[in-house]
Amino acid sequence: RAGLDAEGLPVALEAVAVGEGPTGRWFGRQPDKVDSSSVEGIAGKVYSIPNRHVGQVHVDDPAIIGFWRSVGHSMNDFFYETFFDEMADAGQQDPYELRRRLLADSPRHRTLLEAVAELSGGWRRGPFIADDGTRRARGVAMASPFGSEVATIAEVSLRSGEVVVHDVWVAIDPGSIVNPAIIEAQVNSAVALGLSSALLEEVVYVDGMPQARNYDGYPILTPDRMPRVHVRIVESGAPMGGIGEPGLPGVPPAIANAVSVLAGRRVRSLPLSKHDFKGVDG
Repeated sequence: RAGLDAEGLPVALEAVAVGEGPTGRWFGRQPDKVDSSSVEGIAGKVYSIPNRHVGQVHVDDPAIIGFWRSVGHSMNDFFYETFFDEMADAGQQDPYELRRRLLADSPRHRTLLEAVAELSGGWRRGPFIADDGTRRARGVAMASPFGSEVATIAEVSLRSGEVVVHDVWVAIDPGSIVNPAIIEAQVNSAVALGLSSALLEEVVYVDGMPQARNYDGYPILTPDRMPRVHVRIVESGAPMGGIGEPGLPGVPPAIANAVSVLAGRRVRSLPLSKHDFKGVDG
């Protein structure tokens, strides 16, 4: 939840993670201490919101949980960055411009946000009509996983009630780099996994047992649904961060924020295949 001032700017934000993280599950939980893997992606955000409170209520998960590419960022950046757009809408602010304003004291992050907007040809939220006649929108999200910084923009449309992702732009700042080709390859694969989780992937349990025993019951992204991916590397000179995971967590919220513009309602859960978007196609 958040509080806005008279100008529609956020002045307070509270976020509480309920559950457990894989670090505590597999390496032991310390009493009265927050499991960092349960709040990463919510704690430590650099947006200039003066009053913030982040916490965890520990609840044992009945399922066996483990590590996934980008760990807590996988889910928490989705929660935070989609809620950020809800704050922007509530305050009648453009979500990109509000992020930019709240990063005035964080030049590294503001530079990255501006870089992804430039990479995408300039920020525009939409809805707008593309050259092929489809009604499209764009969503933006940021993430700070494992020592690297990432800004992501996704452009989507709706076709027969199904989400189509056309382009994903990623500006990534891993501090210092060695091999740019490896960075681009890692970002492309991370985008594919983020897109797959956002659109399709879901584990269903009945009486404690997973229902999908093979890939015929667990759909993943197919090659024909992979969008164009555009990557820009921004070296800030900061200490070298990770590169295998940071490209993932900005993808689901960027897509969901764009879909919310087209659908005219907020999307608060994944996968998007579970939502009915029929009747709002371009």
